[in-house]
Amino acid sequence: MPKVVDHEQRRRELAEAVWRIVRRDGIDHASVRAVAAESGWSSGSLRHYFPTQDALLGFAMELAYRRFLARLEKIDPTTGNRELLRSFVHEMLALDDDRRVEAAVLLAFLPRAMVEPSLHELERFGTRQLCDEMARVLTAAQEAGELRDGVVPAKAALRLIVLIDGLNIHHGLGPDELTAADMVEAVDEHLDRIFA
Repeated sequence: MPKVVDHEQRRRELAEAVWRIVRRDGIDHASVRAVAAESGWSSGSLRHYFPTQDALLGFAMELAYRRFLARLEKIDPTTGNRELLRSFVHEMLALDDDRRVEAAVLLAFLPRAMVEPSLHELERFGTRQLCDEMARVLTAAQEAGELRDGVVPAKAALRLIVLIDGLNIHHGLGPDELTAADMVEAVDEHLDRIFA
């Protein structure tokens, strides 16, 4: 009887091998050969799933975004707009080991995404999805009269993404200087400037 292979699970395993290499050695070391060695696969088997390094890196980046979005879908939407947005932001902040790895990997992809068109498009798509989710909550808050005058939901959502990236970068560089508690405090202060 032929062995049943879960191809999506194998692709996830390979993406997670990319994450380990990127976290440990940097994105420049995440070659097909290195990922094959990290995952215990042959380069030929890996190329069956990802014919190029950029295809492999793109999937690893996409998987990180998908995990963010999957966590966002689990947040209770009845908590109120401010608390809902705060929960969204917390899911994107490097507040625990899993989120720290995801944030580090996504941030490591950014310089490469600036010069590689396929990664650039994936990054923009993922960022747009996150912004759209936040803008949707901010629009609902605006319609309910909960935002300060002059707040534009789309702009406020993008600024939140920028804040999250900045906090994650500086927390990753110096977690004792910018702690998880500091990040939460910075987000709360920013939300105070958005919500009435």
